[in-house]
This record gives sequence, structure tokens and C-alpha cells, in this order.
Amino acid sequence: MKRRDRTQSIFSLSALDVLATAMGAFVLLVVVLMPYYRMNFEARAEIQETQAAAEQSEAEALNQRKITAKYAAAAAKALAEAETLAKKAGEARAAAASLRQEADAADGRAGRDARLISQMKEIMDKKVIKELDLIFVMDATASMTEALQDLALSLSGIVRILERLVPSLRIGFVAYRDYDIPGSWTTKPLPLLYTSRNLQDILNFAKSLRVARPGATVEEAVFRGLRRALGMNLRPSAKQTVIVIGDARAHLSNEMQALDLARRFTQSGPRRSVSTTYVETTPSRLYGQGDRDFFIRLARAGGGSYSGHRGQLTENILLSILGD
Repeated sequence: MKRRDRTQSIFSLSALDVLATAMGAFVLLVVVLMPYYRMNFEARAEIQETQAAAEQSEAEALNQRKITAKYAAAAAKALAEAETLAKKAGEARAAAASLRQEADAADGRAGRDARLISQMKEIMDKKVIKELDLIFVMDATASMTEALQDLALSLSGIVRILERLVPSLRIGFVAYRDYDIPGSWTTKPLPLLYTSRNLQDILNFAKSLRVARPGATVEEAVFRGLRRALGMNLRPSAKQTVIVIGDARAHLSNEMQALDLARRFTQSGPRRSVSTTYVETTPSRLYGQGDRDFFIRLARAGGGSYSGHRGQLTENILLSILGD
């Protein structure tokens, strides 16, 4: 008798069919979706590449900005240096122009000095002056500021010329102001000094003179300044020349005394004179012709020469010394 097969089969034909169908569906999905997967993968790769490129571009841009800032700083520094050089060049041009002006002025002074020396030599051919005592009597009030500065600048040239013409030269000073200026001196003297030994002392005195504020009156202490000058220790053998420089007359109460003092000084010796230089200033223009007339009369009384101040004092002074 045949025995029955009791073995159980898990799979049946229908199960295989289901499995095959599922596998087929999976394969179909894979086939269908594969392009999209590849596109997504490629897209991510492109995004990563783009991000990397953007990061590189940003790094390059940052580096370029640093380079640009560096060049901008260098350009600003170069511009500042260029401006500094331009400023220095302008200063150099200005200095060169100033030097040219000074050289031209020096040439002019040298030419003027040469002409004056030539004129003085012609005078010296007629008048032999071996010794000269020269005294400046000068107004030192506020209106004479420019004239005082002029004398301080011109004095060295005056001495240089005179020393070429006169073997023995002494110079003295009397600065005068007025009686009614509170806290101020009326006269300030510098005794006669040899220029060969004491020139710097003479120049320092002239430079040290400071003007005083105006007094209550227009007139000045001319008489007292002249009297102080004529009382100095003059050499009997020397030519004795006093030059009064100012812009205001003596006080009316002293005017005749000043004229008489100059007259007596001149008459007491053959080689004595009082010359005058009238300086036209704003106050002198305001108060008429009386001041100028006084200086003219004082020079006449003193047997000297009168001159009106024009430009530098050098020529007026030298002609006053050697031309009278």
C-alpha cells in the first residue's frame, strides 16, 4: 500500500508569481527613478562646486580688497609726499626769489656806495680829513620809528665808507625825547667811541633805541639833546660834526637857545658844524611847515647842511659830514 507524502510546501506557484511581480516592480521603479537620482546627485555636485567657486571668488575678492587698500595707502602716502615736496619746492623758489632780491639790493647798495665813495673822494681831494668826531642827535619818539630802524640798518655802511676816507673816526650818540613823557628819559647818550675798536658797541646802541609813546606836546627836547652832544669830549684837532635828525621842532621857549647854541659852537672853531636832516612823518605833515623851517634855520646857524630825508639816510649823512 502506497504511503502518503506528508511534506508541506511553503511556496506555491502563486507566491512565486507575487515575488516575481514585486521584483519586477522594483526593477521598474529603479529604471524609472534612476535618471532623477543621477540628476539629484549631479545637482548636489554642481552646488558643491558652485559653493567652492563662490568661496574661492570671495577669498580672491578679499585678497583683491587688501591689495587695493595697500595700493590706496601707498597712493595716499605718495600724494602726501608729493604735496610736501611741492611745498618745499615752493619754499625753495620763494627763498631763491628772496635771495635774488637781496642780491639785487646788495648790488644796488654796492653801486650806491661806490658812487658815494667816488663823490667823497672828490671832496677829500679838496678837504683833507684825518680825524673826525661825529655825533648823531636823534629824536627817539614814536613818530620816528622807521627813521630809527633805517639808521640802525645804515650805520654799518656809513662807518665802512667813512673808514675808507678818514683814518681816525669816532662816533657818539644822543637820543632825545621830551620833558613830559612819564617814566621816560629825556636824553640818552653814548660817548664818542673809536669805530676801529668799538664799532659793535656803537651798532648795539643804535639797535637798542626804542621809541616812546607821544607826549602832550608836538615839540621835542631838541635843545637839551643838542646841549648834551656839544658837551662831549671832542678832539680839538678833529673835524667835529653834529647831525640833528628829527621831525619836530624844539619847544618855543628853547628854540632861540638851540639856534644860539649851534651858532656859538660853530664860531668857536674852524672845523665845527651842526647839520640837520628833517624826516617827514605823519605828525610833521599834520602840523605844517614850522618844523622843517626850524631844521633849516638850525643848520644855517650851525654852519652845516640841511637835507630832507628821502629813502635811506646814508647819502644824506655822508654829504652832511663831508660836504659842508
